[in-house]
Amino acid sequence: MGIDGIGGGGGPPKVGGDGVAPGAAGSTQRTGADFSVGAPSKDVAATGDADLAALQRGELTRDEYLDRRVDNAVSHLQGALDAEHLQMLREQLREQLDADPVLHRLVQRATGSAEADDEG
Repeated sequence: MGIDGIGGGGGPPKVGGDGVAPGAAGSTQRTGADFSVGAPSKDVAATGDADLAALQRGELTRDEYLDRRVDNAVSHLQGALDAEHLQMLREQLREQLDADPVLHRLVQRATGSAEADDEG
């Protein structure tokens, strides 16, 4: 019986030409294709920049800014999720954003106000 409790005294695993056992953690399959990630959509980036600029100018409150960010984050899920699940996801994202101390500091830095500290 083997040490790991699985019988069969088979010996060491077979190793391929690259020195890694087939299916082992860290093994890779080479396809020859380069991996690349596309740039974010210009619409999404422009919306985020516009919302941040509006927040800095005082045209949006922190809550309005967060609501817009959540809406932008889940917009691609419209129609893919039913209304109940989409609302649940919105609420969870909003709670996470509201409790995020990094976001509080970013909003404070962007607006130059202590509003982020007062609400959290």
